Amino acid sequence: MSAPGKGKVDKKNIIKKGKLEKLNIILPQIVKSMSIGREFSSHMLMYYWPRIVGQHISENVSPVKLEFKKLFLYTSHPIWATQLSYMKDELKDKINSFMGEYLVEDLIFTNIKPEKIDFEENENEVNLGREIRKINITDDELDEISNDLAEVKDDDLRRLLLKVKINDAKLKKYRRQSNWHPCSRCQTLCPPEEQLCDGCRRLANEERLDSIRKYLVDVPWARFCDIVKDIPCTADEVNEQRIILMKLLASKINANNTDCMEVTLLTMLYKSVSPDKLTPELREQTIKKFRYDFIGSFSPSKGSKYHKNIQKKV
Repeated sequence: MSAPGKGKVDKKNIIKKGKLEKLNIILPQIVKSMSIGREFSSHMLMYYWPRIVGQHISENVSPVKLEFKKLFLYTSHPIWATQLSYMKDELKDKINSFMGEYLVEDLIFTNIKPEKIDFEENENEVNLGREIRKINITDDELDEISNDLAEVKDDDLRRLLLKVKINDAKLKKYRRQSNWHPCSRCQTLCPPEEQLCDGCRRLANEERLDSIRKYLVDVPWARFCDIVKDIPCTADEVNEQRIILMKLLASKINANNTDCMEVTLLTMLYKSVSPDKLTPELREQTIKKFRYDFIGSFSPSKGSKYHKNIQKKV
């Protein structure tokens, strides 16, 4: 006897799946048109983190931020960072597969805790949903939105997207009435007190962090007090970029061949010493500290220890 339902086609699931597949194609385009693509992907990753990695991991490992396709993770105990370091490729595949795009190319373990979100209502905050419902759009605006969705043949999907686009149009109109102005970079509306929108502000921050890394590449022995004179930054930001570079350098060093330029650069980064003050003793100290991160090393990483040492230098 065949199992119940075996051989039957679930038409509802097929229809539902078809609509979802269409939505997966169209929704990113709409998100992009609203200039929230990068933020959308990042927030979606944070929101769906437990579903992506499972309850056990999500209870002990939290995503902190996503920058330069690098996902920074905070762990409840160093042993989690050690264990997950052996699962990097598997985790990246899970994340990128779930998100439907090449969003994460590396995982970085950090001591920085994720920000806590306060969900308590503030009496002074504007009820945005209520304010948007008060906004009216003209027939011409509605016709323009409808024309944009003319190629969507599925009626249910088109109605859903029409609602999204109408709410977006109302939101933009409300913001203009609230003295929002075009972003100085991309012309997207941004708050009166800001010069840049969220997306461009994030991009500007990425460019600033990139400048810090480039500074450290050119002058590996530079300290925070040197860098801050040219680039507005904090000591934690300099430490973070220094750690990224050190882990990258260490991953290129062969444990059986430490007489190389990479070890020299790593020593200058770690010890903040200029070439004229570099000694064999400092090189040996650096090799000892980072030896577990070298190619050919099979011991667990001790990376969390040197993170604390770096913070004392700035």
